[in-house]
Amino acid sequence: MKNQFFYTRKELVSGTPDNPEFKEYRDSFNVDKVIRTITVDDGRLLVLLDDIHQRPQETEMKNKQGRVTSMKREMNVFQTEVYLDPADVERFVKTVSI
Repeated sequence: MKNQFFYTRKELVSGTPDNPEFKEYRDSFNVDKVIRTITVDDGRLLVLLDDIHQRPQETEMKNKQGRVTSMKREMNVFQTEVYLDPADVERFVKTVSI
């Protein structure tokens, strides 16, 4: 797979706000599917992929008292958003720059 870009994704596992604990994962995405990148204020890069798709989701229907009376199935539109850390941003720019 020559068109895959591998990056590190961190997920919060546990801990306190002062001492959070993260688990790291190695993920990848196809660079041919990138349609836009946006630099975020904290130095990360938001990568938007060309994979717009619909997914059904259950939504709670509540009465006037706020009690759940039923569930409604809705179709929502999603697009993959990948956040790259500053170290991965440098590698990504070098990899895909023309």
